Amino acid sequence: MDKYEFSETTQSKVLILDGVMGTMLQPHLPPGSCVDMANIKNEEMVVSLYDQYIKAGADILSTNTFGANRLKLNEYNVGNRVKQINYTAAKNANKVAGKKAKVAGIIGPTGKLVSPLGALTFPQAVETFKEQAAALLEGGVDLFLLETFADLKEVKAAVIAIKELTDTPIIASMTYEDEFKTFTGTDPETAANVLSSLGVDAIGVNCSTGPEPMLEIVGRYAQSVNIPILVEPNAGLPQFKNGKTVFHVTAQQMAEFAEKFVQIGANIVGTCCGSTPEFTQALKIKLDKAVPVKRYIELPLKLSSRVKTIAIGSELPFCIIGERINPTNRKDLAKAIRDSELSLIQKEAMQEEKQGAHALDINIGVPGIDEPEFMQKAVRGIENVVKTPLTIDSTNPAAVEAALIESAGKPLINSVNGSEVSMKDIIPLAAKYGAGLLCLAIGEKGIPKTAEKRIKILKRIIENAEKNNIKRENLICDCLTLTVSAQQKRAEATLHAVRQVKEELGLPTVLGVSNISYGLPQRSLINSVFLSMAMSHGLDAAIINPGDHRMMESIRAASVLTVRDKDSRQFISSFKQKEKKVKSDSVKKQSENTSQEIFNAVVTGNKNDITNLIKKALEKGKKPVEINNDCLIPAIREVGNLYDKKEIYLPQMILAAETMQKAFEIIEPYFERKEISKSGRVLLCTVKGDVHDIGKNIVGLFLKNQGYEVIDLGKNVGIETILEKSKELHPDAIGLSALMTTTVVQMPKVIEAIRKNSIKTKVIVGGAVVTKRYAKQINADGYAKDGVGAVKAMNEIINKK
Repeated sequence: MDKYEFSETTQSKVLILDGVMGTMLQPHLPPGSCVDMANIKNEEMVVSLYDQYIKAGADILSTNTFGANRLKLNEYNVGNRVKQINYTAAKNANKVAGKKAKVAGIIGPTGKLVSPLGALTFPQAVETFKEQAAALLEGGVDLFLLETFADLKEVKAAVIAIKELTDTPIIASMTYEDEFKTFTGTDPETAANVLSSLGVDAIGVNCSTGPEPMLEIVGRYAQSVNIPILVEPNAGLPQFKNGKTVFHVTAQQMAEFAEKFVQIGANIVGTCCGSTPEFTQALKIKLDKAVPVKRYIELPLKLSSRVKTIAIGSELPFCIIGERINPTNRKDLAKAIRDSELSLIQKEAMQEEKQGAHALDINIGVPGIDEPEFMQKAVRGIENVVKTPLTIDSTNPAAVEAALIESAGKPLINSVNGSEVSMKDIIPLAAKYGAGLLCLAIGEKGIPKTAEKRIKILKRIIENAEKNNIKRENLICDCLTLTVSAQQKRAEATLHAVRQVKEELGLPTVLGVSNISYGLPQRSLINSVFLSMAMSHGLDAAIINPGDHRMMESIRAASVLTVRDKDSRQFISSFKQKEKKVKSDSVKKQSENTSQEIFNAVVTGNKNDITNLIKKALEKGKKPVEINNDCLIPAIREVGNLYDKKEIYLPQMILAAETMQKAFEIIEPYFERKEISKSGRVLLCTVKGDVHDIGKNIVGLFLKNQGYEVIDLGKNVGIETILEKSKELHPDAIGLSALMTTTVVQMPKVIEAIRKNSIKTKVIVGGAVVTKRYAKQINADGYAKDGVGAVKAMNEIINKK
């Protein structure tokens, strides 16, 4: 199935995707079995299930390979059978599908966190997915379906892996939690922007919730992209009833929701956990003659971080790109880059974001450094402390690629020019990693004097980009700002070129403004007037210093006059804010005080500098217990508060906790025995059959940082082991984790066994599919949604005790 056929088919009819495999197979397999191994050990059972879905009316059949990547299969000691499992699954699905349905090769997450959240590097993730995809391709799949991804960076790795192998269509589906965000903080608009820019053929949402909350997500997708949309809801969230875990949404109710999904933009409808072939049949009957809604929207250039998306274009708010992370004429920044220190760069990033920058230009070009290595480090450090999308400013293709690999979102490459070398080096990178591309009006002979010649160069760049499958909506043009101190006509040529780009090319425009005043006094005055003039000619974005008040005021005023600021709201709001003294309750002000610097390092997750800061404090005579009580504990509590208020998300929380842990490891040997106290003892594990431990590990990290002794039994832990360790270690609480609907059923069994054995220890449960209601139904003593919630639950238990 090629991309054209996929596009034509999804536009002409609503396709029915089959239902879940795992919850159908699991009851027939021994506890703790690898569901993917059923393709070999229980082949007849799997084929029979494929057949049931075909008879129910599925247009797309999914291979039973959700967890069939090497990293997950290693947990069952069958990692060496990746090819056999995936190839067999695809072959068997094809036998059943015949000419009645297409076969989708299912690829799920690795179960590991991708750097910087975990130890798995991006290249390692790409190779892991490539191995699985290659086996599915050999087995004859017609398309790929990436399901239940929550980390934007991980799904990017999966898309890139497949695209390195084949042009076979790709559907990428994310899973969302509360407030319509993934557990790493990505919203539907951001996921849609990043994935569509990577070149996926459809975007989807699956698992997590029942159908009703997904109406919102499908609607937001439909307003963000023009590609097809997939939706696969659970049959509701699991509930415990009469000793069994059940799902409350019926097949008929699911079919009613399916009709609504189609009305708001869905092209492919299926079902996820808790569903059966009966659900597929109900969808087929309801949607048999349904036709997808025709959707098309004009898309501006959009840039994304992991958690935020901005749009640049005509009639949109003017985009301010901060220029301060640049060592040119900055000795302090150049030294920090040479010394491989991040604190000053992070400070500049936070300051620019606070001053109103919508994107941040990252230039770390200092002679003598390993630019790709430090660029990767800088991007990682900056993305940890700000939500703002990035612009990668480098003439070194290797450094650009390092930044694109590290970035979780969709950055802008600054830039590609009209030379053959530049286009050959940079344009393929933008295509591969789905980045925005700044087209610079410089040719082989330098910068043309006239607007017409600059436009000619831009047209050549655009044509080359389109040949590499980069859509025009991913491009922005820079007509170049030249100093007027020697030749005053240069400003006029630039302004003329900006207007021509808008009229002839229909693309957004950007300028680095400060060059205009080089060699003149009162540079800010010249810059601000020129910027206002450029905005009147259609300029959409500028690379400036957001700390220049005159420039910022000019942008606000010009935005009113060019109707970019609707009803002058931003203009009025900015002056209201000036009248108030707004205090930030997120990150305390930087100061020379070492204690304050330690606090800030933990809150911002600055693992690189924390060691030197702790040593500096110890050298100044600060006691280890004071560092812990005055700096580290308040910092990690602040992180919890920020997470609760949704000012930071899981990536920032993990890095902050790891920074705290690193700091504590340095000072712990200095403690006197009487100074070391534990808040309580916690036994943690993931239940039998579940090999996922991301959530459990985060919970353990946060409990340790709050002074709890954590005994981690690992994953896939049986009831007997939990009972044995509980009797031996007498913990204050037992924490049970389950990610999957197929393994959450183990939780009530564990709790029942604990009660029967007269173990008085309190039990706290949590995990992706676990709810507070479910915790209550299975008689758990507490519920923890995340690491912050686990600390609160433990504190309550200890206080009651």
